[in-house]
Amino acid sequence: MKNRGIASLFLIGALTTGLFVGCGSATKATSTKSDEKILNIWTNMEVETDALQKLGDVWGKDHGYKVNVKHQSPSVQQMAQAVNSKDAPDAVVGIPNDQLADYMNAGLTQEVPKDIYQDADFSPAAVQACYSEGKRYALPIAVETISLFVNTDLVKEIPSSWEELVKSAKTVGGVQFDASSIYYDLGFVRACGGYIFKYNNGKYDVKDIGLDKEGAVRAYSFINSLHKDYGYVSQDITADIARSNFQNGKTAYYIGGPWDVDGFKSAGRNFKVVEMPTFNGQAFTTPVGTQVGFVLSKSKNADAAWRFIQYVANDGAQDLYKAGNRIPAKLSEQAGDALKNNETTNAFIAQIKHGEALPTVSEMGQLWDIHSNNVKSMWAGTLSPKEAAENITAQLKEASKLIDSGK
Repeated sequence: MKNRGIASLFLIGALTTGLFVGCGSATKATSTKSDEKILNIWTNMEVETDALQKLGDVWGKDHGYKVNVKHQSPSVQQMAQAVNSKDAPDAVVGIPNDQLADYMNAGLTQEVPKDIYQDADFSPAAVQACYSEGKRYALPIAVETISLFVNTDLVKEIPSSWEELVKSAKTVGGVQFDASSIYYDLGFVRACGGYIFKYNNGKYDVKDIGLDKEGAVRAYSFINSLHKDYGYVSQDITADIARSNFQNGKTAYYIGGPWDVDGFKSAGRNFKVVEMPTFNGQAFTTPVGTQVGFVLSKSKNADAAWRFIQYVANDGAQDLYKAGNRIPAKLSEQAGDALKNNETTNAFIAQIKHGEALPTVSEMGQLWDIHSNNVKSMWAGTLSPKEAAENITAQLKEASKLIDSGK
């Protein structure tokens, strides 16, 4: 989730007002041949809209369709109205997977036809992001995750574990990130045996929450230590502040994503991106955000829409990477010419192999504030790590019950 990640990845609620205000230039419909059909595609990816339109022009010419691509960021309520309009979208190509469950629960999505893609061809985390209740509702397009940024002017030997990193940071300039967010803390929890919702055979059990397990409590104790014993993190150190401090050379280490790279380069910061250090002797699991494509349930051009999404994933991945540094979700495309010589991109790809999707369930949307508020209370000394873990779990269970009662 970017700041292209986090804001667009997790805050669907912020999109619930207003009616279809386009955030980018829309492709105007033009007169078409009498035998040419219209395929309306919406995308949440602003920078890549033109690239998607060019892909639509090529695919449309070959298949007898006029493909219109528009940049739109609708809420579920807005989309429910849009599907009944004259220019209703047939599909959405490029939207964060954390929003998928809400569209699915509203009955707006179709199940993916079996022949559209093989799971084994894509990043496992990206595939997981497309499943709900054991069924696939989307096709993975692009992936992103967070990893460790290192100020190479300050750090000469990069630590391989968090245990080593906290000691190194003490002498070379510190480490900062938004440590109140589960997006950044997931790896600590997973390395100690905790989890958010239990996942098995394509399904999440929202009643089985693993954030108060003994291992998870150990993880929260470490996160508390980063604040209490080292002063690296606090409620005042937001993602933006951590980014700014690293960009200005004030800190040695920073945790961020591909969306940070251009800003650091423009600022002249000398840095290197590497895989996340291990924790508790385990690989550090980071959330993998996936831009997905899905077809609206009321589309009259469903087969064509799925074929176009398939074309984008298989033949347009390099174009989207060139346009907006979107890392392809398809494994074979990750080895493409545009990516193979980019050391930074390949560091993120390496980290993605250790990643997993955040749960594709509506209940996930309740966790952000619950987690953040309790971690901050822990830092304030009003909760112990065990109490914070128990509070997070109890409050998430209560929120899940309310969601379930409204279904």
